[in-house]
Amino acid sequence: MTILIVAIIIALIILGIGIFVAIAGKKDRGKIKKTGKYPEGHFIGMWMAIGMAFGLPFGIALDNIALGPGFGMAIGLAIGSALEAKYKKEGKIRHLTKQEKKRKKIAVMMAIVLLVLGILAFLSFLLLARG
Repeated sequence: MTILIVAIIIALIILGIGIFVAIAGKKDRGKIKKTGKYPEGHFIGMWMAIGMAFGLPFGIALDNIALGPGFGMAIGLAIGSALEAKYKKEGKIRHLTKQEKKRKKIAVMMAIVLLVLGILAFLSFLLLARG
């Protein structure tokens, strides 16, 4: 029963973060269409996420689930950095606005909270499995 409660709480937190990201992304798309410029870090973040998603099946296939997303993220970082440099040369990258900086801070804080909750959930599952 305790495992179910912990899993539900974590799922709700992840859902909340997903909703926040979707709302923030919709605002960013409007600014990109209006100005024709991308915010700093746009391509790096996007390609890191894509790399992690594509790396996961490779990690599963290699029987080391943590290895795939790590390599995928590294490859995504390389691709995103190259695209970021290309668009910066073309003048299509803009500095973050105050509102975007604030949202970025909130997103980092949410990621830290999610990381701590994940560690706590892991430890609780570990303790419940032993006990």
